[in-house]
Amino acid sequence: MLAAARRIAVFGVLALVLSCIAIYAFALLHPALPPAQAPKSDLIVVLGAGMDPDGTLHRSSILRVEAGVALWKAGAAPRVHFTGGMGKPGGPSAGSQMAALAQSLGVPENLTSYETRSLSTLQNALFSQPFISDADHIRLVTEGFHLPRSWVSFKWAAWHYGIRRPKISLTHSERLRAESPGARLPKLTMVLRETGAFWFNGLRLAAFELGGLVGIPMEERAPWLD
Repeated sequence: MLAAARRIAVFGVLALVLSCIAIYAFALLHPALPPAQAPKSDLIVVLGAGMDPDGTLHRSSILRVEAGVALWKAGAAPRVHFTGGMGKPGGPSAGSQMAALAQSLGVPENLTSYETRSLSTLQNALFSQPFISDADHIRLVTEGFHLPRSWVSFKWAAWHYGIRRPKISLTHSERLRAESPGARLPKLTMVLRETGAFWFNGLRLAAFELGGLVGIPMEERAPWLD
């Protein structure tokens, strides 16, 4: 029993280390295509990032919006969707604030959409489906280290709703987050956090889907994905 526990612990540590290396390598090696060279898609999806409770967007969120707007201006897609919840109950949402920023940068309001409920990447994907389900090809915009988990999350959300999983292209706003409030070494901190989140998401998804099998309504299970 003790030997088996040790092997499981060693396997777990090895999996975490390899995952961390893979995420870091992906962020560094992901191609940086100029917006004009990005393959055309039906919709650009910009994922929410940091925001103060009063609605002030953090640098990471602003860079994501700017990358999404640059793609739209280059003709990479006709519409842009933003996803992100509220920093405090009744306050502004990241989705609405990011959409407002995009509109100030030249994207017409009628070509933007946003959701206001999500507090995690899984919820970004889940709550965005009503806005993006008609798109056969979407382009996700976030930091390079966050792209793999975002890709998996949006593929899962389409499967969960029983719709055809879209083709997903990826664009990074920056490879590794250079600034993050409260983080002394944001580039390292965010990669380590992302590694843990990737595996934790798997556990949360398992619980979410098992809860559905035993009849728990989705609205009751959705907070499990916060």
